[in-house]
Amino acid sequence: MANSAAPGGVRSFLQAVSTVTEETRTPLRVVQMEGLAVLKIIKHCEEFAPALVTGQLLGLDVGSVLEVTNCFPFPMREEDDEADADGANYQLEMMRCLREVNVDNNTIGWYQSCLLGSFQTVELIETFMNYQESIRRCVCIVYDPSRSSQGVLALKALKLTDSFMDLYRNNGLTGEKYGLFSVAHHCTSLYK
Repeated sequence: MANSAAPGGVRSFLQAVSTVTEETRTPLRVVQMEGLAVLKIIKHCEEFAPALVTGQLLGLDVGSVLEVTNCFPFPMREEDDEADADGANYQLEMMRCLREVNVDNNTIGWYQSCLLGSFQTVELIETFMNYQESIRRCVCIVYDPSRSSQGVLALKALKLTDSFMDLYRNNGLTGEKYGLFSVAHHCTSLYK
């Protein structure tokens, strides 16, 4: 995620946008994606490949289904604090514009590209932790342009399990201590 929006900007953006009440809900079982959102993700990731890119997912949380109805890309940026503020402002402005034209503008997660299936990183865990402070049922869509060029749509929807999130939060585990192989066992794939 070095070239895209950083978790610090995400945290300030999410704190400014909204909150989901902490009520008991049915578990998230399925991510349903509109064709427009899938095409936008593919276009953004293919356009900048092999650079890694990210973007915001928008949609609705309906029972056990998370509906991804739209998305927009995060701007490419450098690593510094001023860029975090610019990224958060960009996201807020995009949300305002989408709301004005009556497009679903509820943040439900983010998407990111990866190369050759290498998405299980410490940054992924930290971004999930930042998102889940404000959005309990968020999801990450991972798209792999290199694998998709081989004839298979390499698109996955991921969510870390609650048990892993609690363990990570309470014991201060880092990705290096826990091992990225173990993360795969706590990453629930929701998109079939």
